Amino acid sequence: MTQEHGYFGPQSRQVEPGELRAFGVTINSRHGRAGELCEMLRFVQDAATLGAAEHLRRVHFDSDSGVCHIDVDDRAPLHGSVEHRLNQAARKHLSRFTLCGANELGEVLGRQLVPQPAPEDWNAPADVATDAATTGDSDAVSATAAGEAPELR
Repeated sequence: MTQEHGYFGPQSRQVEPGELRAFGVTINSRHGRAGELCEMLRFVQDAATLGAAEHLRRVHFDSDSGVCHIDVDDRAPLHGSVEHRLNQAARKHLSRFTLCGANELGEVLGRQLVPQPAPEDWNAPADVATDAATTGDSDAVSATAAGEAPELR
């Protein structure tokens, strides 16, 4: 599939039908987007594995806003472990979602938006590193780091 086929336009349908049932739950992508359907399938599968899919009524991905809406069964009160299991599965598989009125970011999108430095990227304060480099002494400590306060006037 290439760009020239028109599958990648903002409202192009990639999958037909855009609605199906998986693990007893209706899932729907407004514009039949393959990635959205994959996210929802993984979420519903994980929810079923955790024993929480029976509390789901419908999972709908609004392609225009990029948010997946999770509709729960109103007859089953969501509290405690059931809500926790659904939230856990949603965070793991969905990029953005709403559950029980709360707007959330999934782990994948959260990592993309706020990159975390790896421990090997953590640096010492600039003045310590500078002093060590200029003196050739790896144990050098700056005046500020040694506790000497600058003179106040």
